[in-house]
Amino acid sequence: MGSSPSFLDAAILPLIRGTRILDIGCGWGRWGCLLRTNYFEWGINNFPLVTGMDGDESCVNACKQLGVYDKVYCQMFPCVLKEKSFDTVLASEIIEHLTTDQVHLFLAECEKAARYRVIITTPNFQCIRGGSQGPLGYNELDHHQCFVSQTDLKKRGYTILGAGFSARSYLPARFLARFLKLLGFQDWKALSSLSIAFPKLAHTTIAFKDTENCPLPEVDHYRL
Repeated sequence: MGSSPSFLDAAILPLIRGTRILDIGCGWGRWGCLLRTNYFEWGINNFPLVTGMDGDESCVNACKQLGVYDKVYCQMFPCVLKEKSFDTVLASEIIEHLTTDQVHLFLAECEKAARYRVIITTPNFQCIRGGSQGPLGYNELDHHQCFVSQTDLKKRGYTILGAGFSARSYLPARFLARFLKLLGFQDWKALSSLSIAFPKLAHTTIAFKDTENCPLPEVDHYRL
């Protein structure tokens, strides 16, 4: 589809499990690069096998040239995925591009394909818009068609985390932002850590669901 905010990196990478990863909506390939180079963040000792999928052919071709994906497919979503074919299925900034009717089917296929864990990220506010212009040209598939709330994902069995700070949809967050502005506060990135403990304050929802018992990290990489 495109890319995603860098404040997601430190939150997402430790959540990955296993050595076979599916990057749905691989876009320009940022997750492929991170998964290939920062595999120690989730406790494995060798390069994972990362498969990419995206509906935009120019993104697929760009990802193939990066050399970090084992395979990259041009595929529209939702689509049928093979059961238990990956350890982790990562769908970062994807579900908002689907219609509301498609979200359930998409998540069901992700959960079917994941041996251990599904990880979803999506904006924590409604952001309906059209396609966008990027370095690879105009991408109509980059439109936003729906909003999936943290409550919706909780009902489906997902654990909810947050990343970044936003005052767009949660009333207490708006009051906090206005109060801090009156005090002359400008460093909004400093508030990002609040969303870890209070996901409703987050700019982006991170949701993960285990499909069976996830293995613990094999090594403590901070001791390497």
